[in-house]
Amino acid sequence: MPESGHSQTSLVGIGVLLRQLQPEFPGLSASKIRFLEDQGLVRPHRTASGYRKYSEEDIDRLATVLRLQQERYLPLKVIRDRLDRGEDPGAEAEPQEPRESERATSTAPGQEPQDPHQAMAHPVRQSGRRYTLREVAARTGAETTLLRDLMNNGWLVERAGYFDDYALTVAATAKRLSAYGIEPRHLRALRGASERMIGLVEGTIAPLISRRDPVSREKAPQRAREIASLCLTMTTALLNSQLKDTLRPFEQER
Repeated sequence: MPESGHSQTSLVGIGVLLRQLQPEFPGLSASKIRFLEDQGLVRPHRTASGYRKYSEEDIDRLATVLRLQQERYLPLKVIRDRLDRGEDPGAEAEPQEPRESERATSTAPGQEPQDPHQAMAHPVRQSGRRYTLREVAARTGAETTLLRDLMNNGWLVERAGYFDDYALTVAATAKRLSAYGIEPRHLRALRGASERMIGLVEGTIAPLISRRDPVSREKAPQRAREIASLCLTMTTALLNSQLKDTLRPFEQER
C-alpha cells in the first residue's frame, strides 16, 4: 500500500531525480540511489504498482548525503542517524568503528591484516582459486554496485572472466572503507602511487629482462619482488610517520 505524507503533485520519478542531481554529482546513478535507500538514507514513496517516487524533501536529503560523502567523508550511518534525529549532519563527529560484520572481513581468507605495521608480515594468501564477480560479492559481502565501481576505477581486474585472491582483498577493504564514506573514486591517488612504484620496479629489472642468459632472467622476478617489498615498507613507514603527526594534537590533550 502506498505510503502517505507526500503530495502526489510534488512527486517525481528516479529519472527526473537524476536529471536534477547529476549536474552537481556527475557519477550519480540509479543503482547508487537504490543503495542509499537500502542504507535508510532516503525513503521514497511507493506507488500501488511499486514504482519509487521522490518528493522535494527526498531530493534535498539525497543532495545533503552526497555532499557530506564527497566533501566530509562521513560514514553513512552517522549521516543517517543525524538526519533522522533532525540534527546538523555536517557537525563534527568522531569516526565510528566498523560494524562487527565489517571487522570479520579483516580475518577472512585473502584479507590484509588491519594493523598497517603487520601488512608486510602477512601478505595476501594466494590459493590459486579463481572467482566470478558473484563469488567475490558473496565472499566479501560487497555490493555488486561497489564491485562494478571498483572495476571502472581500475581496482578490480578481470582476467579471462575471473578474479583472483587479490581481488577479494581489494573488495573486502573497499567495503570497509565505504562505511566511512570513502568510495573508489576517492582512491585514485593510491592507484596512481601503485602504478608509479610498478614503473620503478619495471625500470630497475629491465636490464635483466633484456639479457638472454637464463641466470639473469631467473633473477628478474626475485629482484622485482624484493624492490616492491622495500617500496611497500618505505610507504608504510612514511604513512605511519605522517599519521603520528596528524594525531599528535589529540595525544597531547590526554
